[in-house]
Amino acid sequence: MACQWIARELGLPLLTLDLATVMSSLLGKTGTNVRAVIDYGRGFPCVLLLDEFDSIAKRRDDERDVGELKRLVTVLLQAIDEWPSTSLLVAATNHPELLDPAVWRRFDLQLDFDNPSEPAIAQFLRAEDISATSATELAAIYAGSSYADLRRSVQSARKLAVLSDRPFEEVLAEEGLTAAAGSQDSTFLRDIKIKRLAAEGVSHREIAQQLGISHPTVGRALKKVKGD
Repeated sequence: MACQWIARELGLPLLTLDLATVMSSLLGKTGTNVRAVIDYGRGFPCVLLLDEFDSIAKRRDDERDVGELKRLVTVLLQAIDEWPSTSLLVAATNHPELLDPAVWRRFDLQLDFDNPSEPAIAQFLRAEDISATSATELAAIYAGSSYADLRRSVQSARKLAVLSDRPFEEVLAEEGLTAAAGSQDSTFLRDIKIKRLAAEGVSHREIAQQLGISHPTVGRALKKVKGD
């Protein structure tokens, strides 16, 4: 996503190296394929993304890797050295510790994408049409998740909510609590259930009986929701 944004801002086409298409069991073939891709990207101004970079740029002092992979790193470094200034070369990895030290010197800038903070998670959830109060509570549940994890959780909860005919926010809360091995009857989840039952026309007293809570607790929960 970052590369898509960069390419759009620069007005350049985005090329992505699919490692599945260049890896080969034939001796020397993978290096030839990688060089061919980079040579193609050098032919015109563009943004070239080398995704899962650790697959082809592993440390050459790793005794567990075969000589072919070590030769591949050498070929890769030589190709990067020839990269023109008219284009942008981007490499992405989730395992920087696996990269050969020489790789780091080939790139002018290194960026770490940390997981979003709780306010950032809440902002993300607000963009998914989740109320401000629920977004704040859910952000605490999903703290430590990446944006990709959040996107998958939201999409999964939407599908489950439709299939089970349940409120989306309630499902999303349960999914998050389950993933975090938390308690299913948390205050937040309880308030969501109260809100749902009240919207269905269930009286405060009946809600209290169904959820095993006091009548004043129901009133306070609904008052808090209305206040937000």
